Amino acid sequence: MIKMNLTISIFIFLIFLGITSVIKNQTRTIEKMINKIDKNTKIIKKDLNETQLDYFYLSSPVNLEKKIQNIDFIKYEPMSFSKIYLDFNDFINTQKNISNLDLNNEKETKKK
Repeated sequence: MIKMNLTISIFIFLIFLGITSVIKNQTRTIEKMINKIDKNTKIIKKDLNETQLDYFYLSSPVNLEKKIQNIDFIKYEPMSFSKIYLDFNDFINTQKNISNLDLNNEKETKKK
């Protein structure tokens, strides 16, 4: 009877020992993931703070007034819709469609 109780106690002890090590390893990996996420959030918060500082500086009334005064000296013209591209591939496709015939004809006329 004593041997039976002893073996059951040792068996239960070994099961709990195994479960404890598994749980400890899982919590360790979870802690590592939490630390990585914390580092990323700190970097993002720092970047957000710097961006907000830039925004507040650049949008201050004094700076805006200076920029508007500088813009008055430059004459802007509206851009045609044909020069606005949705993405880089659209720009490349448009550049491929432009012919170089005019350039070749100009070179030939200059040679003559």
